Amino acid sequence: MEIHSKDYFKIVAANFSYSLVDTPLGRAVEMPAIDAFIYSSITGAGYLEDPTYPFTPKGLLKIFYGALQYKFVTGIFDNNSLCNTPLILEKSRPYLFKGNKYILPIEFDDEANLSASLATLHGSVDNPEDYVIQRIEVRKKGNGMEPFMEYLAAEHYKREGFIVETQIPLAHSTGSPDFGGYNLAESIALLSSELGLAQGFHVIELSLLHWIKNVTATPESASAPKREIVVGEAKTSTSKMTTQMNKYLNTGFFDYGVEISPLLHRPSAGNLGLLSVDQNTGKVIFISPQSPPTRPPINQQSYADWLVNYFKFYLVANLDNDQLNAFYTSLVGEAMGGQEEIAKFIAGLPLNDLVKHVKAII
Repeated sequence: MEIHSKDYFKIVAANFSYSLVDTPLGRAVEMPAIDAFIYSSITGAGYLEDPTYPFTPKGLLKIFYGALQYKFVTGIFDNNSLCNTPLILEKSRPYLFKGNKYILPIEFDDEANLSASLATLHGSVDNPEDYVIQRIEVRKKGNGMEPFMEYLAAEHYKREGFIVETQIPLAHSTGSPDFGGYNLAESIALLSSELGLAQGFHVIELSLLHWIKNVTATPESASAPKREIVVGEAKTSTSKMTTQMNKYLNTGFFDYGVEISPLLHRPSAGNLGLLSVDQNTGKVIFISPQSPPTRPPINQQSYADWLVNYFKFYLVANLDNDQLNAFYTSLVGEAMGGQEEIAKFIAGLPLNDLVKHVKAII
């Protein structure tokens, strides 16, 4: 199944409560601003503020190069300073968290034709920045819709009570998985109850607390596993993923892998699950692995501990640089140091204490 505009609308209508609306620029999916920001962060769909280079936060909200270490990649931090936090991004783009946005799928086969179309669309409305362009590149096999499949996987696991993210940091030798889902019950319970997050959420929502308030948390299921960590790979142009999936699973971090593809009808192996789409109805289909491990993988505890520290850096992104400097100085007793010092400081903060401090600031 290749996802075209008509399929895109079918999938959204079948799986979400967002409205499909007719706009001056065509049929679109209407989303609250914060949902559209998360959507853009995952899919790379760009705000039509500039028809030549539509803005997307995708790739700007990264923290680390890899797992089990604390070396910053330029993203939310640049060395020891906050750089691309949602708070900072909003200062140059005040529209990001205001009103509703319209996700507009555009099919194209040539970048020059797309640029011309976007220029026309941009000049046709007074508020082009409220439109988010979902590229559907029909000259590519699979239409370039892998990031949209990643979004569907993230939304599925959010509903299951997981913390989720896409393009997760792992290791240069194994690559960057397209999806990660973390059911860490104790941390989720704390973050949800204290911060007003839903029981399942995207990791970047931890940096969006200025705009996410008073969400009714979903009660934790009594049958939910206390810890389950999942890795996924998305493909729309091929169904071959097992070699790459095995690399991820060989890290000893994950309970199982999930293939994310509209082309598959069953998992390729017993230790893999499948997230696909029904071609007729557009409903997301999920098939659990037949033979998940009976006990935690050998390196999962160290990875789970690192993940909790990883979440802290997204929480700190709710502060501005003056607030971060003051927080550091109040606890360390001296001016903030370099990258290693600030990383050690944040990772060493008890999660509960950091949550209380961020709550007091926002």
